[in-house]
Amino acid sequence: MLEGLAQAETAVADCLDATVWALPERDLVAALDAAHRLAQRLAALQLALMREVDGRGTARAQGASSTAVWLRDRLRLDSSAARRLVDLASALDGGAPAVRAALANGDISVEQARVIGETVQTVHTAAGAEAADKAVGVLVEWAGQFEPTLLRKLGTRVLDHVAPELAEAAARAALEAEARRADRDRHVTARRPVPARAPHRRAARPRR
Repeated sequence: MLEGLAQAETAVADCLDATVWALPERDLVAALDAAHRLAQRLAALQLALMREVDGRGTARAQGASSTAVWLRDRLRLDSSAARRLVDLASALDGGAPAVRAALANGDISVEQARVIGETVQTVHTAAGAEAADKAVGVLVEWAGQFEPTLLRKLGTRVLDHVAPELAEAAARAALEAEARRADRDRHVTARRPVPARAPHRRAARPRR
């Protein structure tokens, strides 16, 4: 693996030395797409390595309190960024293989993988493993068209596609709950307000 990474680094260095301004527009756009795809594939490898480091307890063996802290210091990352990477590495390792494969193939970005992983976990909790597996396919397909923020918004409706019977039940329950709240509020508003008591005044004592 180290030899392969060294070769890849050399190849990237050669690309950096190339004269980008001389590229025809078609090649320029194709090179940008290829560089982005390569970055996602490298990210997938990096996450796999991070997961292995975490699983082996390497960070604690080297005196760090956690893998996130170890990554922060070793790679000079922001603390929250290091924590998110560890969490994503764990989610991809324990989640659907299709998400890992899509990232490794450069078909989705790291942020899209994060959104898909979190959404699939929610679907798994609400509807079970079968619906979660279906959700992976739908979300990976959507990721080819939508950026992470919009993908997350669309993910809130993924049950409509993978488990419509559950989605309808959830929507119906939400409407019923809203109706109960509205009915309760109407009754509260309709009640006659209780008049405030006049303050009790003590009788004045006669002067001596």
